[in-house]
Amino acid sequence: MVIGLVAFSCKKDKPNPTDTTLPKDSTGRVLIVCEGSLGNGNSELSIYYPYKDSVFNDVYKNANGQSLGDVFQSISKIKQQYFLCVNNSDKIVVLDANTWQQKATIKVSKPRYLLDVGHNRAYVGSLFSNTIFVINTLTFSVEKEIKMPYQNAEGMILKDGIAYVCCWDTACNKLYQINTSTDSIIDSIQLAGNAPQNILLDKENKIWVMAGNAYKAKDASLSRIDISTKKIIQSFLFSKGVEAIKASFNRHADTLYFLEVNYNGGTVNNGVFRMPITSHSLPDKALISCQANQYFWGLAIDPNSGCIYVGDPKGFVQKGTVLIYTPLAQLLRQFNVGLGVGSFFFD
Repeated sequence: MVIGLVAFSCKKDKPNPTDTTLPKDSTGRVLIVCEGSLGNGNSELSIYYPYKDSVFNDVYKNANGQSLGDVFQSISKIKQQYFLCVNNSDKIVVLDANTWQQKATIKVSKPRYLLDVGHNRAYVGSLFSNTIFVINTLTFSVEKEIKMPYQNAEGMILKDGIAYVCCWDTACNKLYQINTSTDSIIDSIQLAGNAPQNILLDKENKIWVMAGNAYKAKDASLSRIDISTKKIIQSFLFSKGVEAIKASFNRHADTLYFLEVNYNGGTVNNGVFRMPITSHSLPDKALISCQANQYFWGLAIDPNSGCIYVGDPKGFVQKGTVLIYTPLAQLLRQFNVGLGVGSFFFD
């Protein structure tokens, strides 16, 4: 881990401000998903303003006078509204993007991730269920349900009116295509491994799917797919037992980043890894290595600066830490946020 000697790196642990009034300017702010610990209802939304070097924690509670809920999974933005999937509370919380005030709550069973499919509609995947809920983003209601062949619809992307859906089920080794005009499955694409969870589109309009579930003995894999032929053009198989998660592209979509996680305290296969889309093999060492008894849980690349945002959950037993690195892996900044920092949304 290399520490950068930059102008503001000396302020790595600046205390959180006592003023809870957020800047009105939304330019370049980063929303931070702090999952909380399962069953304790202690999830949080944190906000970081890079241009001000300011951190605001527990934003939802400060704006609404109540806790967000149990297991904050993901955040999406449609028009001037944020949709917060709060998994174990069985709800999607809709926030005004300017005031942070709650506008509505949509009751959905175990929501994980949301995909805007246009025409005031969005798809929402559900944990432990083979259902995708179709919600109306104007009336904040569930319009219909799509039944999938497998449970746990996770990663989803939209391309030319087709939703590509990963079902993070250990029995599943396919990527499913849904026609968003009819909300019906029209085809499937074979993958290199089971339990697909993460999907991205690169600069050459090729799909990347990360799959695997180390806990259930399903080895991690990456599949690169040609949409036109619906065939794998390249596949990467991780070593047995490796947990690979949270794949993310840089702003040019030509370099893939992902986490390898070692929950047992070791430093092998543990940290941030990076590879160009032209690579013919997986990287053999971490770009940013974890220390002993540490692992990362959140990862994203700032589309404006190219900086690498990493979430250290501290084992989900204390407040998490966000670490920001340059593309050269130099540490710029670190600060504390809520419990279980899991993902980032760049506004």
